[in-house]
Amino acid sequence: MKSKMDELLRHALFPKEEPDQRLNQKILYQAEEMADMAKKRYGRVPAAILAASLTLAIGSTAVFAAWKYLSPAQVAEELNDRKLVEAFQGEDAVSVDETQEYGGYRVTLLGAVSGKNISEYMPADGKGNVEEDRFYAVVAMEREDGVPMPSTGEDAYGDNPLYVSPYIKGLDPKRYSLMNMGGGYSEFVQDGIQYRLLDMENIEIFADKGIYIGVSSGSFYDSDAYNYDESTGEITRNTSYDGVNALFILPLDKSKADPEAAKAFLEEVDNPAEDEEPMEKTEVDILAEEYIKKLTTDNLDEYAERIENTVQICRPDADGAFAYSWELDNGAGSEGIGDLDVSFPDRKPGTCVINGFSYSEDGLKGMNIETFTLNEDGTVTVAVYRPKQSEWE
Repeated sequence: MKSKMDELLRHALFPKEEPDQRLNQKILYQAEEMADMAKKRYGRVPAAILAASLTLAIGSTAVFAAWKYLSPAQVAEELNDRKLVEAFQGEDAVSVDETQEYGGYRVTLLGAVSGKNISEYMPADGKGNVEEDRFYAVVAMEREDGVPMPSTGEDAYGDNPLYVSPYIKGLDPKRYSLMNMGGGYSEFVQDGIQYRLLDMENIEIFADKGIYIGVSSGSFYDSDAYNYDESTGEITRNTSYDGVNALFILPLDKSKADPEAAKAFLEEVDNPAEDEEPMEKTEVDILAEEYIKKLTTDNLDEYAERIENTVQICRPDADGAFAYSWELDNGAGSEGIGDLDVSFPDRKPGTCVINGFSYSEDGLKGMNIETFTLNEDGTVTVAVYRPKQSEWE
């Protein structure tokens, strides 16, 4: 049983510990390796048809009887985490059981719980310090047409991904979502329902602001799915969005907010600590370093080929920030916020910069190179390149 849990945790998305820092560059999320790792997560239980008398429906949202799905405690039990089971059964747990239906999917926020040492599997930071104060939320997802969600062992798993993330009122979701805030998740599928358990630092410290849980189409935050009002800090659904964009409000106790801790949390997110001890370079590291050093704006197309399905045009905001995300066919991907002042200080159109790169033990064959190019109209083209076959044969 422990091995099962170890495997699920190994696949937790975006851990707090950074991947190996290659050449002190910002590393993209593991490319080839991540493709193999991306098939294990948490999930939720399917439901039998529920009598109309047991359903309170308001527009496209509904509150279903709790017994339709596994409870948060049962989800934790499926993951062999007895301490988390007890936490979800405790008086501090928040029960929601709200269902929303959009884009052909039925999404239910089951509940959440926060606290110190409430799991048997506590993560540690890069220095080995246990991160004991955690936040957990459980979401169930199923198809409205009754077709079972693919299990984690099926090839179809991940074909239509859903991004589940907490959002905080007053914080731009482009900058602050599960991925950016160092969170992760695990999931499984039972009776055709996908259950997902979110796990991250305790964001109950923002309870006085308001916390949302969003479920949207794709593997990363999609700014088209939601509207963010900078003046009020409110996040709302984009009703014209063609896809899944459920949005729940967590009913948290505002007295549990901690403004000082919230300030420190944002400081850590905005200014992540660098690894103190540089890693010893391997032959693969040296090969990658030599290859990256020879790349320039003028010769990039000579030594590398662009992966067309990663190309996107991003429009910076008034502060020069632009949100981007890309995903490869193998499941590897990245999401982030670019900055014109950092990438293009002289604002020269046509400039292409390497924002980051990643590679596996396969060296150049498995390398992904993330690039930004400044266009004449002020937009930025984001694209991923891979070394041409002639470079790694």
